[in-house]
Amino acid sequence: MQKRVKLSVIKENQINAVYGFMVSSNPLTIQCEQADIFQNKSIIIFPETVDNNREIYTLDVKENKDNTVVFEKVKRIDDVFFKNHYIEFSHTFSIAEVDSHNELKYKALAANINRQELNSTASRLKEVFSRDEVENREIITFLIDINSKLDEILYLLKPKEKIDGAEDYLSLILSEEGIIFACKKDVACDKIFAYTAIRDSGGFFSFAALCSVEKLMVSGEYIIYKAVFSDLSFDAKDKIIKYIFRLEREMLKEANR
Repeated sequence: MQKRVKLSVIKENQINAVYGFMVSSNPLTIQCEQADIFQNKSIIIFPETVDNNREIYTLDVKENKDNTVVFEKVKRIDDVFFKNHYIEFSHTFSIAEVDSHNELKYKALAANINRQELNSTASRLKEVFSRDEVENREIITFLIDINSKLDEILYLLKPKEKIDGAEDYLSLILSEEGIIFACKKDVACDKIFAYTAIRDSGGFFSFAALCSVEKLMVSGEYIIYKAVFSDLSFDAKDKIIKYIFRLEREMLKEANR
């Protein structure tokens, strides 16, 4: 039985998850319906499980014929960012460069955003639901459903929050460790502030964090950066992990149709 695999393909400021079946491991040969996505210059990230260990490689295309692609492993990525939970995630983040003059301001802003999220009605309802007696769960579930609809209405009505000094960039990957994002300019510092609101099945959740940042690769006219959360709370990280798992399940269902 052929092994099912997934590759992440970055082209400019876009990312796609590509599923296929491994025909051979040496040379790495994969059969997939979306083989045409590899024809143009792209960055291909391939996670592989070897002896219960996850190894991540970047790939080059050596041959592409009849939906069967032969790859060469170019570089092994020894990075906890990829070895933990991550998902392809094209989403807008407000990002500001952080230096010694404004670090305290953005640190306080991140703490305030995360504190408001933690104290939201949805968070309190879910906390009650998780520990409440069985006979009251129907009521709590009903309240959560109402709150989710209210959250959605308020989110749509609320003006987009403007972060002083921030610009909007597209993320490519969301991880429990941080994000990978694309922009056309050099980030001239080693720290950034990142903020976003994510629409989930239970409503919306927001988070903000100071991140260490480094240039990862170049894709066309875009520079790809990796930003690692340096002060994200456990609760915010837990929400991200649960969101990644749910999104991955949905992507797998879609790919199997």
